Amino acid sequence: MKIHPDAQKDTLQVEGLEVPFYDTLAPHDTRETVVLIHGTGGSAATHFRTLYPMLAARYRVLALDLQTPAEGLTLEHYAGQVAAVIQKQSPGAPVHLLGYSLGALVASVVAANHEKLVRSLTLVAGWITSDNQQLLRNSIWGKLFETNHDLLREFVTFTAFSPAFLAGRSMSEVEQLVSSRVFPAGIAQQMELNRNADTGDVLGSIGAPTLVIAGRHDYMVHARQTQLLYGAIPDARYATIDSGHAIVHERPAQLFQIVNEFIMEPHGTPAGLVHDPIFV
Repeated sequence: MKIHPDAQKDTLQVEGLEVPFYDTLAPHDTRETVVLIHGTGGSAATHFRTLYPMLAARYRVLALDLQTPAEGLTLEHYAGQVAAVIQKQSPGAPVHLLGYSLGALVASVVAANHEKLVRSLTLVAGWITSDNQQLLRNSIWGKLFETNHDLLREFVTFTAFSPAFLAGRSMSEVEQLVSSRVFPAGIAQQMELNRNADTGDVLGSIGAPTLVIAGRHDYMVHARQTQLLYGAIPDARYATIDSGHAIVHERPAQLFQIVNEFIMEPHGTPAGLVHDPIFV
């Protein structure tokens, strides 16, 4: 699946792993750069197939496929891959960094540990550390992954999308959503990272203006989790989208609108402002 006609694919070796990335950079392109980090079980193409071209109409867009080491996966492994690609492709020019789901945790670590690389930070459906609800879902996921992939496809589809989104599809469309779900290499390690990761120690170090975006009907990362994330970052603002966890698939146009407005003027919205807050 080609992510965009103008996206050139290349690779960079980071800690012994070949990290693919996709860059729309063309000669004499002086537009600001947006970097996209996908979530669990995804890739640049599967998670950003709609958002990438929308952003590419206005910005240079760079995305990568995170590579999972054979053992000992940490957020720092993924953050190192992101930082290395940014340093190679955008030397001396800070970028607008966007992370989705697990990618939001990775983006948080990049922004905290490599402050000079990040002009603004957008965290979509992110969290700080898993709570009991997330741990229970993660446990169910793991048991189904070991025993019944067909049922796991149904479970993940049920938890990824909002009730309204699923209700608005035909049964054949829902079946297609279920049957098309794949479990790529490294997903079990990513789920274990979801279970154990904790960015609490680094969020206070993030200096870039930050936008936290939540899905109003997110079963995977509840609003209370995104609110905690928002409250832990010094220069943050908060927005909600009428979606489940799969914001990038359910509401890509609305996501683009919010992200574009923020990127155009990161300090235009005061820190601490909440758009359509969720207090539940």
